[in-house]
Amino acid sequence: MTVKGERSHEFIQGQVSCDISSQQEKVSGLFCDEKGYVITNATLFLDEEIKILIKEDVAEILEKELMKYSKFYKCLIKIEKADAFGKISNKVFEKCLGKKENSLSQQEWDREQIFNFCFDVDSHLSCKYRATQLGYSFKNFVSFEKGCYRGQEVISRLNYLAKTKRKCVVFKQKGLEILNNSDGRKIGEKVFTKIIGNEEFIQFFVEDLDFYHDDKIIHPVASQWV
Repeated sequence: MTVKGERSHEFIQGQVSCDISSQQEKVSGLFCDEKGYVITNATLFLDEEIKILIKEDVAEILEKELMKYSKFYKCLIKIEKADAFGKISNKVFEKCLGKKENSLSQQEWDREQIFNFCFDVDSHLSCKYRATQLGYSFKNFVSFEKGCYRGQEVISRLNYLAKTKRKCVVFKQKGLEILNNSDGRKIGEKVFTKIIGNEEFIQFFVEDLDFYHDDKIIHPVASQWV
């Protein structure tokens, strides 16, 4: 998605959770609604025009949300397909525009996002979960020093006031629907399932306890509790 116009930076600064005035050429952020539900995560490439890299099937959802306010800033919004590739820098998954030989395959891309808790929101997840439920790190996606933006009040409450009782974990286990503790009590909620090749990954938003399924202890392949 491309956003352009004399006040395009001012416009997007009031919509996204990251600070696009930080002199960086590329930043990661979240577009949320007023209730703090994530419309989509995004990588923003900053120049005179702002290029917003998101999944294709969520582009129209974000466009519809941005169009509510873009007329006040006289900005133009255009959806177009773009080539992108992923790479690992200092053990961190990074998205880049363009084409590159020997870049990550789609399966490798999805796997790295799962393990790094930066999974791309699609139309099935859009507007259904808050940032903490999806596993997005505030350190990587949110600025608490910038001005107001949509969803700011909820994100601030989650950061400053809410007690951290649950975080995200990922299991590689087919058919996993519910996690229990040793007493059989349900200790979290399933957020989404992702099939990558022949493997099935399930992300849960759970308490920091031992995890049981069918009376057997199981271990996640990625955890924010570590």
